[in-house]
Amino acid sequence: MRTTGKRPVTMLLAAILAVWTLMPIYWILNMSFMHNRELIAVPTHVYPHQPTLSNYVRLFGGTAAGPTGEKLLPIGQGPQIRQGLVNSLVVAAWTSLATLLIALPAAYCFGRLDFRGKTPLLFAIIASRSYPPLAVMIPFYAFFQAVGLHGTRTGLVIINLTATVPTVVWIMSGYFGSLPATLERAARIDGLTRLQAFTRVILPLARPGVVAGALLSFLMSWNEFAFAWVLTAGSKAVTFPPALSTMFFQISWPAEMAAASVIGLLPAALLGYLFQKRMQTLNIVDPL
Repeated sequence: MRTTGKRPVTMLLAAILAVWTLMPIYWILNMSFMHNRELIAVPTHVYPHQPTLSNYVRLFGGTAAGPTGEKLLPIGQGPQIRQGLVNSLVVAAWTSLATLLIALPAAYCFGRLDFRGKTPLLFAIIASRSYPPLAVMIPFYAFFQAVGLHGTRTGLVIINLTATVPTVVWIMSGYFGSLPATLERAARIDGLTRLQAFTRVILPLARPGVVAGALLSFLMSWNEFAFAWVLTAGSKAVTFPPALSTMFFQISWPAEMAAASVIGLLPAALLGYLFQKRMQTLNIVDPL
């Protein structure tokens, strides 16, 4: 009876949390389908009275008709936004791949092997996530300028690894440690080397965790703003977050920025939806 009595309260709190979480997404989606004239109407429209795709069409270089039939030209920041989307996809994909190549063997060692200095070394890797980006931004900027990586996608991939690798090592070391040791022991008895046992036995068993680690790396790279702004803003390697931020400093209307924001949300939302079951297999909590 006590559990039944708590259920309405739990459902009410869940509904409040859902509204709190989804309202900004709904509002920016709502804005993206409005003309700017409707967007500034008083009282505010909670849904588009004249739904339009003109903001999306103009963002991708097309022309569209305005609310009174006037011709609306393409959005000036459209090329930079489109280039930013491409760069973000490339950087996030390469970051995910490089993260797995580096973090999975390291996590396996921390999760399944005993060696001297294991705990301090793991702590040092996790502690590298504790410093604020601003504390190391100037040294990274100077170093990348010196070696020719400033304004390149390669440089941004490298800088993203400083965040994704420690996080995935932390997550996957616990995941590898929870796998049964008997299967790996049997594989070693059958003549497999430790590397062969890792690739043929452990990795297939850890596939849900590997997928979750790759997705987490992709999302962290996709959302990176601070380093991306300093290292790529104004260059051909600019990613989506810095490209979107330029719309705030130039003459743009909120509806156009809303359309660009919605497009930037789509890849992450789609991946999250497709792999949500994989994500639920791990207790993914950023240790710092």
